[in-house]
Amino acid sequence: MTSNRNPLTRLPPWRDHLTSTGTLVFFIGAPLIVGLILGWNRMGVGPHLSRTASTLYWTGLAFAAWIAGTAGTLLVHAALRRRRWPLWSLAFAGAIVGLILFYWPIALYRHFGLGLLPPGVGGLAPPLPWPTIDYLPQLIANTLPGLVYWTAATWTVSRVFALQPAVGSASSAGPAATAVVAEAALRARLPAHLDAEVLALKAEDHYVRVYTVKGDTLVHYRFRDAVRDLASVDGLQVHRSFWVRRSAIVRRYSEGHGQFLRLANDLRVPVSRSYLHSLRDAPA
Repeated sequence: MTSNRNPLTRLPPWRDHLTSTGTLVFFIGAPLIVGLILGWNRMGVGPHLSRTASTLYWTGLAFAAWIAGTAGTLLVHAALRRRRWPLWSLAFAGAIVGLILFYWPIALYRHFGLGLLPPGVGGLAPPLPWPTIDYLPQLIANTLPGLVYWTAATWTVSRVFALQPAVGSASSAGPAATAVVAEAALRARLPAHLDAEVLALKAEDHYVRVYTVKGDTLVHYRFRDAVRDLASVDGLQVHRSFWVRRSAIVRRYSEGHGQFLRLANDLRVPVSRSYLHSLRDAPA
């Protein structure tokens, strides 16, 4: 089990996988750096704009492109949720989608910036053409450095500032240590007031409802990934939508033609026939 499996093979919403420092670095630091570098060096505007005006122009353009890349990447991630694409390919595809979706606002902003230049230098520059299929290869070629920078920043920040603690070293210390760290990775996603021992998981669409002794909340996490990541914890899947901690089971009972579990937090959990064999040691 490795801590960077999820953030490096698919790209969920960043708030679920980045530390607070990583979030600031990604959403503020990365676009600000490129905006300051290009602006201070007056790229594309020459000496006709002051460094202050050039920096403001390029910083605004960088943040506009960052918004476009974020929106596009989230859309690609949502469309390919069930596929395991490498992070770099998701980010690159998302940047292209975002560029197309936000093409016209960005083009208008660029035209506005060039309009600040003296006539004959760039003030009369026409807006970029619409992103037609014929023009798309040229558009990608023109913006390739920005696409590469977005992809590299996404991959690097997700790797360096991943929220999950490393569990590889804990596995060598034995199953108990691995289980502690694996559960800690899941609990790190929970609100502070719900941080406690995990009793059960319930699949809800593309989210997992996490039950602890203090309450429950939804986490953006695929159920099968959560079950896999908690494989070292003493628990079991009892239904296609439920995983429970073995020590949390208080009672097992029948109702009609169904089998159910009662947990320590009074949660009623259905048991599928296909999982009955895993309940041999459950309290009756």
